[in-house]
Amino acid sequence: MLRAYVLFRLGGLLQVAVGAVATHPHYRPLWAGLALCAAVFAESLALVAVALRRRRVPPPVLAVADSAVLAVALVVGGGLADRTHGSTWAYFAYPFSLLASIGFGLVVTRLPAVLALAAVPASAYAATAVLRLGEPVWNAVPNAVPYLANAGIAWAVARALRRTGRELDAATSTAAAREAELAAERERVRHARLLHDRVLQTLETLARTPWITDPGLRAHVRAEAVWLRGFVRGEHPAPGGAGTDGTAHLVHGLSSLAEDMARVGLAVELNTAQLRSAGRREGTGAAVPALVAEALVDATREALANVLRHAGTERAVVRAELSGNAVLVSVLDNGTGFDPSAVPGGGLGLRSSVRDRVTGVGGRVQVESAPGSGTYVEMRVSLSATGARHS
Repeated sequence: MLRAYVLFRLGGLLQVAVGAVATHPHYRPLWAGLALCAAVFAESLALVAVALRRRRVPPPVLAVADSAVLAVALVVGGGLADRTHGSTWAYFAYPFSLLASIGFGLVVTRLPAVLALAAVPASAYAATAVLRLGEPVWNAVPNAVPYLANAGIAWAVARALRRTGRELDAATSTAAAREAELAAERERVRHARLLHDRVLQTLETLARTPWITDPGLRAHVRAEAVWLRGFVRGEHPAPGGAGTDGTAHLVHGLSSLAEDMARVGLAVELNTAQLRSAGRREGTGAAVPALVAEALVDATREALANVLRHAGTERAVVRAELSGNAVLVSVLDNGTGFDPSAVPGGGLGLRSSVRDRVTGVGGRVQVESAPGSGTYVEMRVSLSATGARHS
């Protein structure tokens, strides 16, 4: 539309230049005709400059001003040409304004406004042709109709172009989104291949060979290999996408975790009744974000792995609940315990395996233990924290 606007406007100026050269002896006076030509050139080139600077057609307010300028040019041009030459190129304002009226349809988006703008120079031409140049009405009126026709047709074409542009933009956005999804899937497949070729094969080899002498640990490695193979196949998609129910994911994740631990020799007593009950109530505003749920499940898995490796017990208790505006998951065992002050990081890998996961979503971890008295690990994440709400 920008190209069309500029080319039609410059084409009109070409007509003005040709008319000025060919018919200048008929201007009365000559300097006034040349001054009108100069004014028409100045106004048109200013509009073209604005359009090129904006990289789009001029704003509608300039179309209003242009309509008025064309009407004045028609009246003044008719006054400069005598009756004998009023229907020739000496009246250059007429062919020029016909081409310029196309711009109304390209600039303004509403058809009534387009026709109203075109009607201004059309009326100025008809009045000047009849009253000043002596044309009969039956000749002047049909000559004025092309103003409305040109502007209306240009509006229809511009409307179709705008609609096509919107459709192309939407199609481009859809294609870009699909390309991003495809790129993400290719990356997932690449990661899955790496996991399969390196980590999964190593875990399955360790589970089959006698290198791991502890039966419980060997069973745990076997269970992890089974889970990883399912992940590689796409059976365990990562949570956290739009619309994911984080509360349900937390309950399901802890239940699956308890089953996994049972297979490797650790009986987990799981209590999620209060969390499930709160999740079913509507209007509480206590939904757990999906990434928080994922972090708590992973942190609980690591806490139970610590119980399995170090506590010297075969039982643990896991409880999940909503406490005020926070979600709380605790792990309790009656194992050997330890002195937290004597162990860097608060105890047996808790810093990297548990704390980092919980603090990464704005939570905190509390550890209570003593030699011979078991261990209590509490993980709490505030649902009003910025990190939780936007995860």
